[in-house]
Amino acid sequence: MHGEPTLFDMAEFEREAVAAMPWEGVPLRYVTEYHHPDDLVAAFERWKGENGSFGCLMRSHMWHRAYFGRQDVAASDEAHELHMLNADTRCDIPEHDHTVDPLPGGLMYQANCPPCHWHVITEHENEAVETWHDHAMPGWRALPILPTKLSTADEKKARAVAAKWCAENYPAEWQRPGAPVITRRDPHGGRHVGGRSPFGGYDLAAPND
Repeated sequence: MHGEPTLFDMAEFEREAVAAMPWEGVPLRYVTEYHHPDDLVAAFERWKGENGSFGCLMRSHMWHRAYFGRQDVAASDEAHELHMLNADTRCDIPEHDHTVDPLPGGLMYQANCPPCHWHVITEHENEAVETWHDHAMPGWRALPILPTKLSTADEKKARAVAAKWCAENYPAEWQRPGAPVITRRDPHGGRHVGGRSPFGGYDLAAPND
């Protein structure tokens, strides 16, 4: 009976100790100005150190690396990198001061290119991915579209077939590490998937006509 309050007090003591340490990094809240992805992640970890991890995504509204389907991509010329981050800006916490940092109110996506100090923030993941490709690999929208039956699925055989098709149909300059492919998907497969291109880049879903 006496152990539980002690553990709770120790956790609170640890958070207070972290909060007492000076912090000169990214502000511990939702931000829209450019910051390096590592600095955003460090700020999120600092927030958790001060406030605990329970409900940290919605309580902090801070940028963190995408947990599901995360795939960072580097262009072959090493001039560009894609780092995807998420922030949950939905808010139903009465004590949140909206005058300090007005929140968009939804799930936000950030595509971040550290070599350029470039980023884009949007409510749609696919839009963030496409905008980065416009920034780092202009011309990708004109690439040939892989037929649905050749969609780069996880199976090794499907990947090999897609790679063979790309070798025969993609321009030579687009057969390089980090390059994307565009595939025709079924109606329920519209999400862009990182790392599923035969070249290690994104498998981008073709728009539905």
